[in-house]
Amino acid sequence: MERFAKLFETLSKRLENDETFALRMQMAGEGKFKDFHGENEIPALREFLEHAEKQDVQDIVIRDAEARESVVSEMV
Repeated sequence: MERFAKLFETLSKRLENDETFALRMQMAGEGKFKDFHGENEIPALREFLEHAEKQDVQDIVIRDAEARESVVSEMV
């Protein structure tokens, strides 16, 4: 639970700074990245992470805006 709260705090600060990134849950059938950009996406980020927490997702892939589709920039 604390892990998702820390992740939300970190990523929401990035959105407040007008950064762009994409997230993907490492689950079967969850192959598409969800894009986030700007402060207005903070509620969607919260919803995404709450869903991940309820599903007990172990890994979330974070792809920065500059990264190519096939390149994973971070693993959480």
